[in-house]
Parts: sequence; C-alpha cells; structure tokens
Amino acid sequence: MERIRAGIPEDIPQIKSCLVDSWVEHARNVPELLDEERMKASDIEGYYRKCFENPDRCFVLVAEVDGKFAGFQRADIQEIPAFFKYNKILFLDDAYVLPEFRRRGIATKLIEEAEKLAKEKGIHRLQGRVYSFNKPVQELLKKMGYTMPHSTWDKVLK
Repeated sequence: MERIRAGIPEDIPQIKSCLVDSWVEHARNVPELLDEERMKASDIEGYYRKCFENPDRCFVLVAEVDGKFAGFQRADIQEIPAFFKYNKILFLDDAYVLPEFRRRGIATKLIEEAEKLAKEKGIHRLQGRVYSFNKPVQELLKKMGYTMPHSTWDKVLK
C-alpha cells in the first residue's frame, strides 16, 4: 500500500542517503558546476533540521510503500519579484524516489500532494529546478501540466 505523509526529523538519515546518491549523479553529469566531494560533505542534516523547525514555510513529503521509505519531496514557500502575476510560490526541490520504486507513480503522487498543499496555503504557482540531463522528470512535469517559461544558462570562467 502506498501513502504520502509529512516528513519528520527521523527521516533525515534516509533523505541524506537519497540526496547524496542524487547529487553524485548530478556532479557526474555537470562536473564543471558541481563538486562531488563538497556535495557529500554538505550539512544536509542542518539544512533539513531548519526546514522542520519552520513548518509554516518548509515542507517535506515522504512516500512509503508497505511501510518502507520510497522517496520524498521538499517544498518551500518563497517570494519572487512582485511583477510576476503570482509572486508567492511553492518551490519544489530535492525530490527523489528510490530506484526500486521508480516508474510506479510515486513522484506523481508526491507532486500532487505538494500541489494540494499549495492550494491549502492559497498559493497558485509551483516552480522547480530540474537539470537538463534529467529527462524523465522533465517528461513527468510536462505530463502534469508544468511548463518551462525560462531556463538558467551557466558559463564557468577560467
């Protein structure tokens, strides 16, 4: 049985393990921007403790399958410039589904739960950052009605 629940501080070790796995993949795909060792050494625990200490603006959703941790989605309420029609957004970040649970609709359910949360908070716009190499997530977001109105371009100067 699948369920989505609110994350708790006791989930941090599992979240950290997932993030390190994800970040290593990111660092290998864009080594000019990301340093694998720095990513592994970052204070994920502190970052997530701060999130759990601010439950009105930061949310962690956890997916479970038969009581087993299957993935998670972090979301933060953010303010963007006032010239946007909807400048209070729910920013989706740090999403991960364990490999054995992929292609089973878990990511969709996590995003749908974030959308429900946004509606409850009176937020009309969700936004997320997806690396250009992450085609499966890009396709999922398109399928769910998300658009890419702009993109970020990087250049590393040497």
